[in-house]
Amino acid sequence: MAALDRLLIQPNTAKRYVCLCFDVDREGAAIDWNDRNAPPPNMTVKNPANGHAHLIYLLTAPVAVSDVARIQPVLFMAAIQEGLRRALEADRGYAGVVVKNPAHKHWQTHTWRAEPYLLEELAEYVALPSPAEMRKRCKQADYAGLGRNCTVFEIARVKSYSLVRDYWKPGGSVAFARAVLDLVEASNYIDIGNPLDVSECRAIARSISKWTWQHFTPAKFREIQAARGAKGGKAKGAAKREQLLPTAQAMAAEGKSQRDIAEALGLSQKTVSNWLKA
Repeated sequence: MAALDRLLIQPNTAKRYVCLCFDVDREGAAIDWNDRNAPPPNMTVKNPANGHAHLIYLLTAPVAVSDVARIQPVLFMAAIQEGLRRALEADRGYAGVVVKNPAHKHWQTHTWRAEPYLLEELAEYVALPSPAEMRKRCKQADYAGLGRNCTVFEIARVKSYSLVRDYWKPGGSVAFARAVLDLVEASNYIDIGNPLDVSECRAIARSISKWTWQHFTPAKFREIQAARGAKGGKAKGAAKREQLLPTAQAMAAEGKSQRDIAEALGLSQKTVSNWLKA
């Protein structure tokens, strides 16, 4: 109940989003979304002194922003967030960490839609930026959107797969978690223009280190290596067959035996037999 008495509240956490919030700093911000062909916000919370407002879009289901296994919905939501921001011409530097409290009497709150949105529904209203556009946007110092989380998350996640092999030993999970946090913090200051706060970095690092340690085990690594080797072997075999098959067919047409063909081409007789039958 104490939150209801505060002018500003935190709608989302470092781990999950239940809504997308935008800061529109112009008079008429609470109503001109319609003129810009943007979807109706669930709520607008207006400052009566200047007409500036926060626009809130509720989501049907919370989206975990620190879930390694479900990064695609986060990338999708980040693109939608940027698309909506552009459509609304909202503040580029607003991260949505705090929002005007809709229940506080100091603000003027209006409800435009009761039902929350599916991400797919919001996406129909806006032009979504490409992944390349999002990466470029994340490097700009005035950008504070969810794309920053995605960029840091993806870079640290990929690096963690190689890093974990150095910690495959009893008690290694603790040291590995510290090493992943170092990866996240390094990416936070190198790969994006407006760094995340400490709590967001820690949430990302915890999720990555926990998932990687549980799923990228020595046994899993051997399985991946074996699959890559088999795939590479098949590719080499196909290339070799494409190169030598015409010669084998020509020799067979000349009456050469499969044994002679195999010896001449450095193949097994069984391989020659299979090629010619095929």
